[in-house]
Amino acid sequence: MRTLLHRSALVVLALMLLAVATPVQADINPHKKLKQHVRSMVQDVKAAPTAEKKRALLDEKLRGMIDALNRAESMATLSPSDQEGIDALRTRLQETLDELHGQNGYEAVPAGQLNSFADYVQQDFEQADRTLTISLTTALLVLILIVLLV
Repeated sequence: MRTLLHRSALVVLALMLLAVATPVQADINPHKKLKQHVRSMVQDVKAAPTAEKKRALLDEKLRGMIDALNRAESMATLSPSDQEGIDALRTRLQETLDELHGQNGYEAVPAGQLNSFADYVQQDFEQADRTLTISLTTALLVLILIVLLV
């Protein structure tokens, strides 16, 4: 009798938690979370004490986002629209890395301009979010991978 009562109580508790958690989960917008991730990166870069650490943070976060895009691409069957969006975003991120380090025809970002460059990365990412189309499901997968990898 006690076991049945105990199990029933656990089931009711689980259902109550599920009822409360579901609206919270439904409120998650992966596009907004990705923007928050980039904003957080910018804040970390600005808080870094040296130019070397700023550059290393930018490098780590940008490479992490590229890696997340690559993994999302390999884990899911993407629509042509999602594939185009991921390809375009990966290209923009790679060009940003090239500019950061002075590769592929770019001049390296001077040490004194890394904070401004971080702001530029944020603005470019937010603009890309308006012009590139990635479905909610793919954006959520990319977000999860970024959180896990970076």
